[in-house]
Amino acid sequence: MIKKILVAVIFLLVGLIIYAAVLPAAYLIKRDVTINATPEIVYPYLVSTRKADMWMPWKEIDSKVKNTYSGPAEGVGSTSSWESSGQMGVGKAEITEAVPNQSVKVKITYTKPMEMSQNSEFILTPKDSQTTMTWTVTGESPFIARLMCILTFRNMDSYVGGMFEQGLNKLKVMIEGTK
Repeated sequence: MIKKILVAVIFLLVGLIIYAAVLPAAYLIKRDVTINATPEIVYPYLVSTRKADMWMPWKEIDSKVKNTYSGPAEGVGSTSSWESSGQMGVGKAEITEAVPNQSVKVKITYTKPMEMSQNSEFILTPKDSQTTMTWTVTGESPFIARLMCILTFRNMDSYVGGMFEQGLNKLKVMIEGTK
């Protein structure tokens, strides 16, 4: 009986490993929010890594995270680096492209707990006195990350997308509260 259970467990583990291996590595996470403000008011919170860290959801998720900043205060080269013994690990976010009042692109690099990189983009779409801000992240998920999602029953889009929603809502409240 124990032999049958052991064989079944081995087949289950092999099946999970094969399933993780054939899952697409590429991912896209995308969320948006409409803010009652013009792009000129929203843009400064995106083009400065210091201001972006004010509304990003990471500090609520990982209270151990410590940020440092380098490069210019805003625009291309503005960089936020973080280190934590908690969930966030070690990494950095660097602005790679900025089109005033339209978009900001950021390269995100993680070094711990595993090495990986992502490309993030914020797009501002004006309509009357409002702005729809779209936040996207694309990247390649390493095999171990895909396996962990399966083993923890987490869907990366809903988990990370939920954090995006928290951050976007915080930004909306911050901006609309200053008017």
